[in-house]
Amino acid sequence: MATLSDSSVIQPQGKVGGFTFYKLNGKIIMRSLPRAPHKNGTDPTPLQKVYQNRLAEVNAYLRPLSRVLDFGYQNFLDQKTGVNWAHTNVSTKGYNHQANPRINPAFLQISRGSLLGAEDPLAVRTADGITISWKNNSLEANASEGDSAMILLNHPELAKHHWIKEAGRRRDLQALVPLDAENLEKEWEVYLAFYRPLSKKKLLISDSIYLGRV
Repeated sequence: MATLSDSSVIQPQGKVGGFTFYKLNGKIIMRSLPRAPHKNGTDPTPLQKVYQNRLAEVNAYLRPLSRVLDFGYQNFLDQKTGVNWAHTNVSTKGYNHQANPRINPAFLQISRGSLLGAEDPLAVRTADGITISWKNNSLEANASEGDSAMILLNHPELAKHHWIKEAGRRRDLQALVPLDAENLEKEWEVYLAFYRPLSKKKLLISDSIYLGRV
């Protein structure tokens, strides 16, 4: 609070900026106005809480996969990180705050590119681990029988994953991800993509495909 001199040329009254002016006992008093509560921080609205929770949960879901995503999105890292690329799709299409779980793993894309992907891929559990199979499409579009198969097994509840960067070749038509007894008991979210190097710095890679929880 402050008192303005009677000799002041300007004698304001009412609210001006962040202050209020009023006359008391013939003098002009200046008092700062109380600040409104900060909706985004100290007092978020219900909708803002949903957005805040979505951001935190999607980040926590993707952060353990940062190396995988940087590899899968390596042709686009001049714009943003692999986590950021994957975040957009998961948060806009794969998140429902009323669902359980709130994140739908089918909307996680671990790679992005123009290479032809797998045809009719299938993941099945075996006595030794998880076997992923696909049909032969080596002669179609820009595919090649020597394309490498990349497989991800993800367990978001435990923030644990198995990334097999070179699980086999497209011509093999299948690949086995061996699991020990402890991990064999768990259910895994399975993803498959193909890629091949074009040069030391350039990679041709396919969009990943989600094969379900196995």
